[in-house]
Amino acid sequence: MPVDWERLLYNSGDMFLPKQIKELLDTNLYASDNHSFYINLWTLVHMITGMIIGYLYFYAGYPIASYSYNMFVIHTIWEMWQVVIGMSKPFTVTGENSRIDIIVDTVAFMCGSYITKLLF
Repeated sequence: MPVDWERLLYNSGDMFLPKQIKELLDTNLYASDNHSFYINLWTLVHMITGMIIGYLYFYAGYPIASYSYNMFVIHTIWEMWQVVIGMSKPFTVTGENSRIDIIVDTVAFMCGSYITKLLF
């Protein structure tokens, strides 16, 4: 059976999670009336990921002086990957995988990394 490389790359944007888990993570915790802004369980995943990557950053012995900048760069690279594979649509203002979604994901990741920084 041949490998569908396009599908494989696209699925990497959701960390190869099974469909049932992805659907669960799409559950909205808050949504504005027109759904232009929302927070769902993916937002929590970004926050937890920020905490974990922050922990690994400190565990590896990297300097605290460039911590916030490096965390921002790491997350930006991830978001850019999602744009490259077609998962995120940065030129749309609202909706799932839009510019606002990318900003919310980044803020959540940075909040998670900040929590880790406070612990160290």
